[in-house]
Amino acid sequence: MNSVLTGAPTALVPIASAALVVLISTGLIWFLKVRSTSKRREYNKWITRARKEREQKQHYVLSQPSASTKQYVGGKDAMDLTGWQVTEALLLKELNLPDHIASLAAYCRKYNLNLKKGMNAIAEELYEEAYWTAQDCLAKVASNTITEQNAPPLYGIPISIKENITVKGTYSTAGLACRLAKRAAEDSLTVQVIRKAGAIPMCTGNVPQILMLPETCNRIWGRTRNPWCLDRGVGGSSGGDAALVASRCVHMAVGSDVAGSIRIPACFNGIVGFKPSASRSSTKGSAMARKNNRSNTTVAIPSVNGAMARCVDDVALFCKGYWVPQLFHGDRHVIPLPFNDSAYTSTGKLTIGYFESDGWFEPCRTTKRAIHEIIAGLRKAGHKCVPFKPPRDGWFTYGLLVAINSAEGSMKSFIDALEGEQIWDEYKTLLMAASLSDILRFFLVRCVIDERRGHLLRQARRKGLSAREYGELMADLHMLRLEWEMAFQKSGIDAVIFPGMPVPAFKHSTSGKLTAACSYMFLANLLLWPSGVVPVTTIKEEEAKYYDSIDELPENQRDHIAELVASNMEGCTGMPISLSVMTPLYRDELCLRTMKEVERAVQFLSRPTAFKNV
Repeated sequence: MNSVLTGAPTALVPIASAALVVLISTGLIWFLKVRSTSKRREYNKWITRARKEREQKQHYVLSQPSASTKQYVGGKDAMDLTGWQVTEALLLKELNLPDHIASLAAYCRKYNLNLKKGMNAIAEELYEEAYWTAQDCLAKVASNTITEQNAPPLYGIPISIKENITVKGTYSTAGLACRLAKRAAEDSLTVQVIRKAGAIPMCTGNVPQILMLPETCNRIWGRTRNPWCLDRGVGGSSGGDAALVASRCVHMAVGSDVAGSIRIPACFNGIVGFKPSASRSSTKGSAMARKNNRSNTTVAIPSVNGAMARCVDDVALFCKGYWVPQLFHGDRHVIPLPFNDSAYTSTGKLTIGYFESDGWFEPCRTTKRAIHEIIAGLRKAGHKCVPFKPPRDGWFTYGLLVAINSAEGSMKSFIDALEGEQIWDEYKTLLMAASLSDILRFFLVRCVIDERRGHLLRQARRKGLSAREYGELMADLHMLRLEWEMAFQKSGIDAVIFPGMPVPAFKHSTSGKLTAACSYMFLANLLLWPSGVVPVTTIKEEEAKYYDSIDELPENQRDHIAELVASNMEGCTGMPISLSVMTPLYRDELCLRTMKEVERAVQFLSRPTAFKNV
């Protein structure tokens, strides 16, 4: 009897322990759910507050008569001037800069501040500050304090700045609602430098949540629409700024590029975009789209600040005003190389390599036509153009960048950065792919999905890579850089031309499934080389389809991605197509000079009008 009584409690211990574990687990899940719900409620209040602040901000400049009056310089609408032409007209006293700022401010408001209509490309407006800065510029010109001989390179040029490149007094969120707690207390180093160079920030441009989508959309400011076709995206992550430049809201923009983030939007919006060599730019003071502003991939693949404009000369002008002692002293990681005017303006004939496809993503017909036309134009101008075979194909380079960015497993740093905010829908395909169990991943790759999607799935692990596996990726990256250096030396070329984005701007909400198209953009980020894109043509009606028969594509590309691209290209007549130019590390001026030759050969004059139909 005693043994039975004493044994009963012992038998209940496992049951009690299990019940306790269930109780604690249930309580923890409930606590985390309540906490997450509470955070999201708080974020929604912050979003409402930020939008209301923008709507209610007073802009004296908008009440000026000049806000509704166009200015003309030499018979040309001042909004159509390039950046350098604005400076020239100001210094020649042919342009009233404050009146021009007022006119631009009214124009920006008309086509942007509506979350459901128009472009919606602006995050925050800085019109009042811009107007009074313009007044000061005008006064200095009138008094001959500033003349053509001593004017800074960007003097009086109205610009936009990517939202995460911090501007004093604004929210610098990187598309994250949790960053709406407070406004920035000071400018980032890049903004300090370009202000000193004479540029006038008009606004900040909208960005995607977490800055890692080829589309621009977030919960704070909504989705940005393409000025060429409002049903399509503007690219990302510098998408808002690209749309502002293309639509003539500003003359120039400053963006950043870690995986095509300047060049993708430039392609989709039909403007010039340039990513400098990695060590010729500073992100000091900018907002990183990771928790506590700590990014775990930028050592291997750094983010680089660069420019977007409507002509190559403006981008070169930005570099001239940016690569100055103030930048070099402010960030000792930047190599102190001032802009080399003689390298940019050289008239010597170039040897230019070119390739049409990276073997991973077949370009559309218009892109192929563009390459043939540009090579013919460059040869006519006296340059030597030769076919060039990349040392590695897009299967390797695209897979390598995906593997590096997903090495941590399950998009952990991306999720951490959200701090409880719900991830944007376009990321869900990528998140699902990154979070698959190894068994299910193996089954899908071997038995279910096509070769390209299987290749992408193989790059990630749910629990991340081991230190050894990550080390192997770094070795692959190092070898890729060496192979490209040797390939350039062996071929004797100065620069290489290849597709920009191989297809036109994506329709809204499709970008998360079409990141495979970004392979041409990723190459320069992996190599750290300077690269830019130049608009060269638009899609003709007979070219507005990816293929007549899927059998036209390489056998390993006849898949679901190709079908998505075919659907995406429906209705794309008139959309812009750009080409990429790339040169070796620190040959930035040579890259810009080659871009200028491409620009000169094609004389791209098309401009968007769809954004006005609202």
